[in-house]
Amino acid sequence: MKHLSTLAMLAAATAPYPLPARAQSDPVQAVLDTPAGLAVPGCALGIFRNGRLAKFVTAGAADTATQRAMNADTQFYAASVSKEFTSLAAMQLVLKGKLNLDDDIHKYLPELPDYGHKVTVVMLMNHTAGIRDSLELLYLNGISDIAAPTRAQALALLFKQTATKFEPGTRYDYSNGGYLLLSEIVERVAGEPFSAYVNRSVLGPIGMTRSFIMAGARTADANVALGYTRTDGKVVPADSYPLFGGSGGLITTINDLSKYDHDIDSAHKVWTPAIMKLMLEPGRFNDGSIVRRAARSNQAYAAGLSVSADWFSHGGSATGFKTMYARMPARRIGLGLLCNAGETDPDERINAVVAAMGEGLPPVTEAQVPVAKLDGRYRSADLDVVYVLASEGSAMTLQILPATGEGTPLATIPLKPAGDGYAGPSFRLVPDADRAGFTINASRVVGLKFRRI
Repeated sequence: MKHLSTLAMLAAATAPYPLPARAQSDPVQAVLDTPAGLAVPGCALGIFRNGRLAKFVTAGAADTATQRAMNADTQFYAASVSKEFTSLAAMQLVLKGKLNLDDDIHKYLPELPDYGHKVTVVMLMNHTAGIRDSLELLYLNGISDIAAPTRAQALALLFKQTATKFEPGTRYDYSNGGYLLLSEIVERVAGEPFSAYVNRSVLGPIGMTRSFIMAGARTADANVALGYTRTDGKVVPADSYPLFGGSGGLITTINDLSKYDHDIDSAHKVWTPAIMKLMLEPGRFNDGSIVRRAARSNQAYAAGLSVSADWFSHGGSATGFKTMYARMPARRIGLGLLCNAGETDPDERINAVVAAMGEGLPPVTEAQVPVAKLDGRYRSADLDVVYVLASEGSAMTLQILPATGEGTPLATIPLKPAGDGYAGPSFRLVPDADRAGFTINASRVVGLKFRRI
């Protein structure tokens, strides 16, 4: 501990913001601390109370080569935390009467092909439009360095897509492409580049002076966190990310997230009551049911935010960065987590912080619904068999029985947890939000729906 304390004091002497003391008795600090100190990347954490930065904690280096410490003004790539800022920009235009959430996106993006179904602006916000992911399309188009393509190149690929992944409004499917299209709608309706509009109309009024949406170039600031990940147990640079806004693109700091939290809490320069109502209204599927992430049990998705009874939040993930902003309105508590250690699980880390605060607060993000809740018998209208799921620890076994549901199994297939569902040898099983059914997707057969019997 003496060695770590010495490093912290030396860094604080040159840092524009005081570094927190390394107190072994501080359970929140313990959540972030690493034995390697400034030799490895880490995280910066802000705890906001009543709209003010009440506690700042950091561990790890902004730059491991120089062992430069992080402080509350260190700039980080925010990844998908950017999405709520894209939604905020769109909601401002909605309140000005320039944009309608229920409009077909072809009204604003006429060069998009006809998908055979209406795709609305709000579907883009809630990830229910079925738009293909722009970052994956870039990779599949032969671009290995995600920092290389321009915004125009990414949009051109989206405009070439001849179909959606499913009937719009019927499924939740996280899509960076949907948010890139949303940002293009904002740009065209606002009549200025998307980055310029967000910087002027969202970040500016809040006073987020060290934050901006990138427009083709990285930050040139010396106080920036470089991204890293681990490969074969070794820390390696992973400092590449898209240089344009929409699905990502925000550069920010803990101090600026404190100003953002203050605006939500009491300033209301951007987060006005009318904006808040729009931002926190849960999305709806075509059938009127609430949009929920498949891997969550009680969290709705609303305009770039996951919304539960206690918290609203959004995380971000890039190869070398993991981030999160969360707020509990009833307690006027906010959390900002900015990490340049790519192996960090932001959900796990933020929940550990909440637990370490010792205030009896519920976790920000909910744990995966136990697989045992999927145990049971299921039938599909498209097949003449009965599927039986049985949990085995963290995995499951699928048995396929004859149509009668009795007799010797026709097949027994092991399933392993994978992303928002479970993986078999050649297909994925994705649970429905209500946990009363699931969908099977294979390479050549997609969308087989099963319901519990």
